[in-house]
Amino acid sequence: MRSLIVSVFFLVLLSHCTKTNPSYEACERADLDYLACSLVVYQSYAFCSERSSTLSGTTDAKASAKFQCDAERLVGSYLCEDIKKKTCGTK
Repeated sequence: MRSLIVSVFFLVLLSHCTKTNPSYEACERADLDYLACSLVVYQSYAFCSERSSTLSGTTDAKASAKFQCDAERLVGSYLCEDIKKKTCGTK
């Protein structure tokens, strides 16, 4: 009886983990979306950092520009992660 319960459990688990399962496909797509989103955030941060490094002005103005770039990167990264979590669940 115990082996029957274990076998059924593994069959149910296997059916939820196959590539034909819609949730698996959605999660796989969410992974690709996350990578694309992360790339956009990285490119935006690199552009912002480059722009702020060429800024002429006071130290406070330069620090403010760098802080803005860092804040945008942080918010962007959070949004990318949030999109993935909403699609895939908390993994």
